[in-house]
Amino acid sequence: MCFFKYLGVLIKHENIVAAMTGQKERVFPMVDVDNDVYIAYLPLAHILELCCEILIFYLGIKCGYSSPQTLTDQSTAIKRGQKGDLQVLRPHLMCCVPTILDRVHKAVNEKINQSNIIQRQLFHLSYKMKVKRLELGLESPHLDRLIFSRFNQLVLGGRVKTMLCGGAVLSEDTQRFVQAALCVTLFQGYGLTETCAAGTIADQYDITIGRAGFPLVSCEIRLENWDEGQYRNTDKPNPRGEILIGGKVVAEGYFADAAKENINFKTIDGQRYFSTGDIGEYFPDGTFKIIDRKKDLVKLRGGEYVSLTKVEMAISKIPIIENSCVCASHSSEHTVALICPNAKQMSNYTERHFDEKEWQKLVDDEEFTEQILKVIQDACKKGGVERFETPQRIKIVTESWTPETGLVTDALKLKRKAIEQKYKDDIEDLYQEKPTKQNTEKKTKTKQNKNQLTNENKSVENNSKQQTIDDKSLNESRTTTSQNIIEKSDLNKTD
Repeated sequence: MCFFKYLGVLIKHENIVAAMTGQKERVFPMVDVDNDVYIAYLPLAHILELCCEILIFYLGIKCGYSSPQTLTDQSTAIKRGQKGDLQVLRPHLMCCVPTILDRVHKAVNEKINQSNIIQRQLFHLSYKMKVKRLELGLESPHLDRLIFSRFNQLVLGGRVKTMLCGGAVLSEDTQRFVQAALCVTLFQGYGLTETCAAGTIADQYDITIGRAGFPLVSCEIRLENWDEGQYRNTDKPNPRGEILIGGKVVAEGYFADAAKENINFKTIDGQRYFSTGDIGEYFPDGTFKIIDRKKDLVKLRGGEYVSLTKVEMAISKIPIIENSCVCASHSSEHTVALICPNAKQMSNYTERHFDEKEWQKLVDDEEFTEQILKVIQDACKKGGVERFETPQRIKIVTESWTPETGLVTDALKLKRKAIEQKYKDDIEDLYQEKPTKQNTEKKTKTKQNKNQLTNENKSVENNSKQQTIDDKSLNESRTTTSQNIIEKSDLNKTD
């Protein structure tokens, strides 16, 4: 028996073969084995990439290797004016993670916003038309040829036709944008390392957004009640609960010190399952939607539950922000957030609004922080985030969050515990009581009133003193006059 020591998970060959079987049945029927090219850029530590590459070799499909640092023309390891690997290889197939697609979405939007008003209006009108047709299950060949094909060429090399996205929840806006603006068939899937990235994958005819598809042929899925979060498999109109994935795809368990978490593996009615910790909703057409995660739900002091991932997804749509980590505490009534900016976009922003290109110099500036917070709160409101979920204070960090720093995984997902540990002092400072603007104004007004009252008292006192002096002078004058009259009277008597 052979095991792979992968992120502390013991994976057998049997598990990978079972996962590949399901993925091949769902995605690869539309692949041209003889002519298509696959680009591999995710590290092999990512289980989805590992399974896809093995399947590519099994089918005999051509494969080119890249990396996140050389993937696009704007990647960090590509010199200005040079082409990225997507433009050179021009693949047809690729795996991706939501973070990469979110960056592509923001990059294309940036290009569109830089165009003139006629081009922008033309794009938005065409985009709305195509989205409407997609929702009806219709194709738009003329719009693709005239407008949208150039975006595929600009970003992906011009030949990408199929993407398999997994690793985290993909936002609905990004999913629809990739399908419409990039002319790509996007298979959104759901799985975990413990299930060899197998669970569910949508099919090519699924026109819904936000759903993770239906179970693979090698998997079984059931929903288990989570009473604390009030998710039950008897909910109406759709059952909800914690997702349990069973079948040959489920790994043996955890390796070494992580073995204490083996309680997440359980046997029900003779079938081995893994408790994912994700909350799913089951629809009548057989598809699932990931609606929450147990570990990401935090109960605030007021009793409300905050979905950290939901808030972070809303913040991720802001062009000037590369990444964010929302923090919540049981002893607080609001959330706070750590913000990792997009260096290029933030430099342009600060140069435009603060006449300072080096944004790092402004991270401690209160006015700058308040302005970024306002942008975040507006984005949260637009994204349907509740007020109690919206961050009330933020800390802008200068360090980049990369796999090398240990703050994100190879799939660019947050390592929440590592981030909270690194920025522990900053998070504690964010939760310290801070005078609100209203309180500050109130104190200022009170101080002004107090000063005004003091001045009035001084004025009254001065007037009183002056009146006393005047009265004294008047009395002295009267006394002198009386004495003069008396003296004159005495003189008259003498005469």
